[in-house]
Amino acid sequence: MTNTMHRMACASRTLAAFVLASAGTLGTLRAEPIAGWPQPDGPNSPVTITYSYSNLLDGSLLLLSAHEIRAATEESLALWARYAPLHFIEVPDAGPPPSDIPYDGTGDPRIRIGQHPMPDIAHAFFPDDPSGLGGDVHLDTEIPWTLGAGRWNILEALVHELGHALGLPHELDRPAIMNPSFPQQLYGGLGSTFLFTADIESIQAIYGSGAGRLEAINPTPEPGAIALVATGLVSAAGTSLAQRLNRVGRLRRRQRSSERIRA
Repeated sequence: MTNTMHRMACASRTLAAFVLASAGTLGTLRAEPIAGWPQPDGPNSPVTITYSYSNLLDGSLLLLSAHEIRAATEESLALWARYAPLHFIEVPDAGPPPSDIPYDGTGDPRIRIGQHPMPDIAHAFFPDDPSGLGGDVHLDTEIPWTLGAGRWNILEALVHELGHALGLPHELDRPAIMNPSFPQQLYGGLGSTFLFTADIESIQAIYGSGAGRLEAINPTPEPGAIALVATGLVSAAGTSLAQRLNRVGRLRRRQRSSERIRA
């Protein structure tokens, strides 16, 4: 197995499969030290990282509006920027539709966040992946992602996967959002995210200390306004909550029928 394939597999095992909700950590290997994004002036100096939503806002995620997904993504990025000099700048997406197929990423956003059907719940690619996928974050289209407390909280997935996209391996020895298990059910909705000491020390070991910022093209409104907008969007689309929940129920029954663990 090549080094590239090893690192790609490590990233794809980012989250444990459905049946491991209470089974502790997943995996036996810690990834070797991983290079972060270029930092020309050295540790503690600003790092500019572009990001885009790829197809994440196209309506394929069942229970979340585009406004909610934006809010969750912005909160997750801003959380990492709180502890390291990371300057995230949203740009229009460029590149092919999300998949795990290598592509020429020259000139594309450094972190492309998207979704596609896949055997993992979610995965990400480290910054130094040479395939063009470096920094990309993928969520499984068929997971019933939500913002509330519970099993499929998208905030927990995004914070963890963005950690990989920034260069963090799994943390196996101490409590961390980068532990290789899901769900830990750590967050209860917008405004509830946090990092453990191990996560903060790991990100600062790569980029140094300091604080960054987030520049979104269209910053999301406050959580209360998001709920109102989302309600309006669902009504306008003519899709009832009952229909959406029925679809989620079918997916969950299918998920329970097979254990999707990627070794």
